[in-house]
Amino acid sequence: MAGQISHIYDLIRAFPTHLAGHIHHVLDIIPTDSHLSYSDSEELTLAGETLLIPYRIYAEPDDSQMSSLTDDQKIILQTLYTRHHNGYVREKNLRQVITHAADHAWITPFLMILIGEYIMEILQFIHDNRSVLNPDFIRSFIRENPTFYRMLQSRVMSYWNCYYRRQYPTRDNYVGFQLLNYIDQMLR
Repeated sequence: MAGQISHIYDLIRAFPTHLAGHIHHVLDIIPTDSHLSYSDSEELTLAGETLLIPYRIYAEPDDSQMSSLTDDQKIILQTLYTRHHNGYVREKNLRQVITHAADHAWITPFLMILIGEYIMEILQFIHDNRSVLNPDFIRSFIRENPTFYRMLQSRVMSYWNCYYRRQYPTRDNYVGFQLLNYIDQMLR
């Protein structure tokens, strides 16, 4: 982890600069007493821009607040909430966001971070929907972030070893490795 998020408006740095106007509107609906990750963000590069993706965020606007957003702004907010501390909230927002992953390269870093996490249902959902991922976005993202990709591979290995090795003694049966194999095939 690198970087520090100290104020809600620092979240603007989680997205490319061309989205700044949309993001400011999105951040305006997040409750001002929201707590962000207490320390870290993931520093990643997308199309030459440095993004700071929060490790965890802790507040979620209610549905009435979301009604004031445009469709693009809702996608931004849902993408941001794939970083929520609650796995159910991450999964709920992932289910909304993944259908747009082929159209928006800025969703890719958020999806890649999720692949390096331990919640089986999220990994399985990404795997089941891998056909909607944009291979060009993923290849470009990994070329710009090779160190992150190696760390992602290590995380998948660690979570399998810690939580799923007994259930899936053969690595190839674990969905995290299946996702990495799918990505590795894209890279060839």
